[in-house]
Amino acid sequence: MRALFPPFRHITLQRKLLTLVIPLLIVTVGITGLYSYYIASGEVIDKLRQSQLNMAIKTKDQLDYFAKSTLSFSNYLFLNPAVQGMVLNGDTPQRRDQVFKSLLPLMVTGETIQSLIVYPSFKEDVSGQPFAITQTGIASAISFDGFTKTRYYERLTKTDSGHIWDMFYPSDYILPGDYHHKIVLIKPYKNYYNYARIGLLIIGMDADKLSKTLYHDNEDAAQFIMNEQGTILAATDIQWIGKPITLLPFFDQQDTSTIHPERGLALLKKDNKYIVSDSVSDITDWHTVVIQDRSKLVLELKHIGSVTFSIMAVVTLITIIVSWVIARIITNPMKKLMLSMRALQTGDFTQRVHFNGNDEIGRLGHLYNTMVGRIKTLIDDVYASRLKQKEAELKALQSQINPHFLYNTLNMINWSAVQKGDKEISEMVVSLSQVFRLSLNSGNDLVALEQELELVRNYLFLQKKRFTTRFNFEIELDPAISHFRMPKLLLQPLVENAIIHAIEPSGGNGHIHIRAYTEATIIILEVADNGPGMPEEQVRRLNQSRVDEPMRVLQTNVPHSGMALSNIKERLALFYEQAEFEIVSREGLGTRVQIRINQGGTAHDA
Repeated sequence: MRALFPPFRHITLQRKLLTLVIPLLIVTVGITGLYSYYIASGEVIDKLRQSQLNMAIKTKDQLDYFAKSTLSFSNYLFLNPAVQGMVLNGDTPQRRDQVFKSLLPLMVTGETIQSLIVYPSFKEDVSGQPFAITQTGIASAISFDGFTKTRYYERLTKTDSGHIWDMFYPSDYILPGDYHHKIVLIKPYKNYYNYARIGLLIIGMDADKLSKTLYHDNEDAAQFIMNEQGTILAATDIQWIGKPITLLPFFDQQDTSTIHPERGLALLKKDNKYIVSDSVSDITDWHTVVIQDRSKLVLELKHIGSVTFSIMAVVTLITIIVSWVIARIITNPMKKLMLSMRALQTGDFTQRVHFNGNDEIGRLGHLYNTMVGRIKTLIDDVYASRLKQKEAELKALQSQINPHFLYNTLNMINWSAVQKGDKEISEMVVSLSQVFRLSLNSGNDLVALEQELELVRNYLFLQKKRFTTRFNFEIELDPAISHFRMPKLLLQPLVENAIIHAIEPSGGNGHIHIRAYTEATIIILEVADNGPGMPEEQVRRLNQSRVDEPMRVLQTNVPHSGMALSNIKERLALFYEQAEFEIVSREGLGTRVQIRINQGGTAHDA
């Protein structure tokens, strides 16, 4: 992302979140919406197909009902004595009137039969004129000789089922004066006694009336019934009756005269412009077809699309708002933290941030507050140390006022003692001069370990002159660390404490042992005496006291002063990162003070 879009790294985190999350959400919602629209539109089309198929099956069932009714009527004619007598014995006025009276009520009250033609067998003593009747009364029909010349009779002679279903056109003049298309059942009429063929039955129903019975004006889809030859027998549009399927307006303007009816129906089904469903009658083998233009689904699909895209828009808007709120929830605490950090850069160490909760941001705020507090403490500690250092430097300067005058004066006293032959006074003056020289160290804070021990030796020499035989001392130095740099006057205060608190109170001979040696990488400086020692509680408080806690507070009402120890601890903490200070003492057994310095932690100028 950064390589592709270099400015991306320079925008705010909130914009980064919105830039990354919002397109992802929009794409996700868009894909989901489009998929939902695809599924919904597919469901609509599937339901429409099923609905159309149900309509086709329903129409087929009604057609089968009419066909069964027609077959039942033909069976009734077979069993009717009047019809049998007229066909066998001749069409006399009396017999015709008898048949007319028995059949007319059935044709008038029935829903399916609108016409009937009975052709008797031809004998010399029997008339060959047909008996024709419609719902309006006696009618005329084409002669049997004329009918045998039609394609209908030819189809009848070739069928194996014994009867055929077909449609008469008005132009066939089968029923002169009747201008309706007739859907007819053509069936041989047989002798009731020996089943010999003695005539021909033609039972018909008006195609337009059947269309009105099967279909209603409020049908949204185009429906029709088609026979095996592709001729429309009944339809929602009566003008289609009698036309081949290829002349229907569903076909494009092209020559379809050579297209087989079955293939024409298959072409309609494959055409994406229409949804076609059909069902085949088991009785007549006719197709009941339902066709609906896909464009009529546009309104419903548009409604689904509008709803889908409206939901997508609402969800997208909600996701943008939620993303913006989430980005604000994440970035606002970070902005608050940044403002606090800028104020901290200016030196305002009172800065604190307060975040609700214990999540990552809350923990970050807590860690930030802790860090600011520690920085403030460290700065205060460094500032206090600087003040103490400056104070010590000031005291050192005060003690170094005109050191040459002091050296010259001591040198003059030394020469006076030499001239008078007082060797002891001369030695004391030289030792005192060495103590001052080594203490001042030309103003440097660090001295070699051997120089520090030389200062201690001269100091003890002068103190020994005070007590004569009351104490003795011993100094041990590991030559490997003789040049180790250390803060000056680090051991002298410990030796002075040993004299004040161990040698002076003791009535007998005292002993002070100073050692400087190593253990692995640790340099150990040790001052031990055989004085009266200290109580255990006092030793514990001295060892556990903090550097910034004055020792004299711990030593209130105690004859021992802790100021020297406090000063040593402060200087160790100032000069070394890793240094330890420990006092070991037991009453009546003396005291040992030990300083442990890691050689890796080299002393540095404060």
